[in-house]
Amino acid sequence: MSESKPTAAPPPKQVRTYQPTYQLNPKKRFDAEQIQKILQRVVSYELNEVEYSEKQIPELCLSLAETLRNAIKEENYNRYRIIVMVSIGQRRQQSVHIFHSFLWDHERDAFATFNYENCHLFANVVVYGVYLD
Repeated sequence: MSESKPTAAPPPKQVRTYQPTYQLNPKKRFDAEQIQKILQRVVSYELNEVEYSEKQIPELCLSLAETLRNAIKEENYNRYRIIVMVSIGQRRQQSVHIFHSFLWDHERDAFATFNYENCHLFANVVVYGVYLD
């Protein structure tokens, strides 16, 4: 005869609940001028001697966007979602027009842009700081 031991049910999972903060304004506002200086410094350094190559540009866009996002997050813009968009193209005898359209709170949200050109390529970088309340 085999005796079966009663198995104990796993303890119930504790769920954390957070109280609302009712904080409507950020502690530190998204400073577009400061972000533009960061963009200029990082993009100029990263793309200084880069030549356009169709195979390398997609990876370069991703790594540049990640580098910029990390540099901006070091500025401690808490409660802001940082969105980085990097566009790199081959420089030929053409012009490029980039248009941005968005719906947001103009008192709390902001963006910064930077355009870079060398003899081989052009780059357009846009960083959006969208406040999450």
